[in-house]
Amino acid sequence: MTVLARALFSMHHRLVHVPRVGRVARALAAQVGRASSLLDVGAGDGTVALEVARRVGAQRVVGVDVKARPGAALPVVAYDGERLPFPDGAFEAVLLSDVLHHCARPAALLAEALRVAARVVALKDHFRFGPVSEKVLLLMDLVGNAAPGVEVRGTYFTPGELVELVRGAGGRITGLEWPLRIHDMPFRLVTQDRLQFAARVERPAGGGGR
Repeated sequence: MTVLARALFSMHHRLVHVPRVGRVARALAAQVGRASSLLDVGAGDGTVALEVARRVGAQRVVGVDVKARPGAALPVVAYDGERLPFPDGAFEAVLLSDVLHHCARPAALLAEALRVAARVVALKDHFRFGPVSEKVLLLMDLVGNAAPGVEVRGTYFTPGELVELVRGAGGRITGLEWPLRIHDMPFRLVTQDRLQFAARVERPAGGGGR
C-alpha cells in the first residue's frame, strides 16, 4: 500500500468509520431494546456489536463472518454467508448491519437470522431512490469496503422492496428509524440521511422457530 493510500484509509477511519460505529450502534440498540445475548452477522472488526452490547446490556456477544478479521474485538465464527451455525432461538437478538445488500440471497439470510433470534432482528441498511442514489451507494460501498476486501454486490432496496424482502423471509417490520444520520458534514452531502435506515424485524405472533 502506498503512503497516499495509507493516509486516505487513516483519514477515512478517523472521520468516517469511528463516528459511524457509534451512530449505527445507537440506532441498532434502539431497535433491540434490552437483550442478554447478541449475534452479529457480518461482524467485521466487532466494534459495532460490542457497542450495541454495552447499550442493551448483553453479556453474551458472538459474531459470524465469511471472512474473519485478525484481531476482531469479539469471538467471530466462520460461516458460508447464508446458513448460520446455531440452533433455533440461540440468541435473544441478531444484528444485520449493512450486510443484506452484500448477499446473493438476502431473504435466505434474513430468514436464518429470524430462526436464530429468540426475539428480534435489528437491521441497518440502505434505501435507494432511483439510479443516482444507487450510484452514490455503490461508491460508498466501494470506498468503505476497500480496506477489508469485502465483496460489493450493489444490491440496494427501495422501501417497498424491503417490505417484500422481510415478508418473504417470514418476518414483519415492527420498528423503523428513517431517515438516519450516520455521517458528519461534509460527507453527509454525499451519503445522505435519507439513504440510511435502521429497522426492527420480528416473526409474526406465534411464528416460532423454523
